Amino acid sequence: MIKIFQKSLYLLAALAALFYTNAEAKERLTCPSLEKAAELADMKVRHFGDTDWEIESKDEGVFYVSVGYKNCLFRFVANMSKFIPKLNKAGDEWSKANKIGNLIESDGKVFFKHHVLLPFASEQTLSLNIKMFDYLAAKAIDKAIEVQAKAEGGGERL
Repeated sequence: MIKIFQKSLYLLAALAALFYTNAEAKERLTCPSLEKAAELADMKVRHFGDTDWEIESKDEGVFYVSVGYKNCLFRFVANMSKFIPKLNKAGDEWSKANKIGNLIESDGKVFFKHHVLLPFASEQTLSLNIKMFDYLAAKAIDKAIEVQAKAEGGGERL
C-alpha cells in the first residue's frame, strides 16, 4: 500500500509539472533530443515517422520509441515474441512492482514496454533510460532462455 501511495505522489508531481498553467512555462517546454541521447548511449537511431524512431543497440537488438512532443513522453516498445512466445513462459520476475517497464501480450505477441516522462530533461537522462530499457529487454530474454532450459529439463517446452 505504501508503494502505491509513493508512486501516486510521483505521478502527481509529474502531472503538476506538465499542467502548470503559466503560459511562459508552456512556451519553454523542451524535450531532450532522441538522436543525441541515442548517440550518447552508443546506439544507432533512425527516424521513420512523425514521432516514431527505431533504435539499434550494439548487439543488433532493435526497439522502437514513439515521442509525445507536447509533454515529452517517450514510449519504448520491443517485440519479444522471438524469445518469449507466451507471456506465461517469461518467468515470474516481471510481475514485481519495483521493475520498470512491463511485459504484455497482445494479438499473440509479447512486447516489453516502458514509458518515461521527461520534460526539461537532458539528453544524458534520456540516454540512461535508453540504456536501461535495452538492458531490461536483454534480461527478459535471458530469463526466458532460463525458463525454457528448465522446461526442457522437465519435459515441458516453451
